[in-house]
Amino acid sequence: MHLIAWFSRRPLLTDTVLAVSLGILVTVGTYAAGIDQTDMAKLDARAYALLWLCAAGLILRRKWPLVAVLVSFGFTMLYVVLRYPYGPIFLYAMVAIYSIAAWRSAKIATGALIFCLLAHIPWSLWVENEPDGLLFTSLTTSFWLAAPFAAGTAVRIHREAQASLRGEEKHRHIYEERLRIAQEVHDVVGHSLAVISMNAGAALHVLSKQPGPASVEESLKAIRQSSTGALDELRSTLATFTGTLSDAPNPGLELVPSLVAASEVGGLTVRLSEHGTRGHLPSTVDLAGYRIAQEALANVVRHAEASLATVTIAYSPGRVEITVSDNGVGGAIRPGGSGLESMGERARSLGGTFQAGPCDGGGFKVHAVLPFEAGKQ
Repeated sequence: MHLIAWFSRRPLLTDTVLAVSLGILVTVGTYAAGIDQTDMAKLDARAYALLWLCAAGLILRRKWPLVAVLVSFGFTMLYVVLRYPYGPIFLYAMVAIYSIAAWRSAKIATGALIFCLLAHIPWSLWVENEPDGLLFTSLTTSFWLAAPFAAGTAVRIHREAQASLRGEEKHRHIYEERLRIAQEVHDVVGHSLAVISMNAGAALHVLSKQPGPASVEESLKAIRQSSTGALDELRSTLATFTGTLSDAPNPGLELVPSLVAASEVGGLTVRLSEHGTRGHLPSTVDLAGYRIAQEALANVVRHAEASLATVTIAYSPGRVEITVSDNGVGGAIRPGGSGLESMGERARSLGGTFQAGPCDGGGFKVHAVLPFEAGKQ
């Protein structure tokens, strides 16, 4: 078993050993067959050279199988044309035909088979003057060429089926692992968000009885709204992934107003401006637009140190434009972040465009254009 595995990792060496072994077998068999064929040409150095040239072609049977067919079949035909004794020389062409059927597409293998048939049948009838006629010649030629072709095709189909099964098994394992991770995310993150929302609600309840600073209440409301919304989105996303149903709405641009409200923390004011009629948007565009606005506002809250941010959504036939700008510190894009890259990928995956960078008068701006086909889901 170890020796077979060792050879299987070295196909060129394996084919060389096969070619040499077959060359020895054919040479010995041809010599034995030529003893009784006194009416044929005597085996000489040229005959043996042709036998070994046919064998040499088989060294390429997996790397360049078409070359192997042309070399093995061509020198076999030349050997027969020179009227050397018949023998096992036809094994070379049979192995070559088998190899091209096993290692190349059905189209290429069929073309090689047809070429060999069209080359051998006319030669047998009109050059060699085969006395048994077209039907017999076609049947015999088809047998010694079509039989290895059928065997090679069966091997190729079996190998492709096995590869397909392995691929399906791999995808199944990947899906199961993703499902497990999704469940872990739901359990860990979902629990944390639920606890955050619950505690924020409890704090708001205390404040309702013992009023405190307005900024504290405002922050707690934003925390509760954001955590509740994030928990709903998490459940919706994981439900879609796992194929289960969820009552949570799929996020889209219609939820941007609540997103804007939840982003007004730490003294930040967010203004929303919408132009045009939203109408019906494809779900992919609707989700991508929401995620871009969400990530852009998250960046403003985390990094901009801004007092004002503006979200502008412009609807027009076949496209949606989303612009998020702020009056914060601006500056060059920081390396290592994934937010801008994620937004850009979402836009480009829909055939749109994405730009992000500091504004001339200070601050930072994100601009995305999402095209779509009207009526497409």
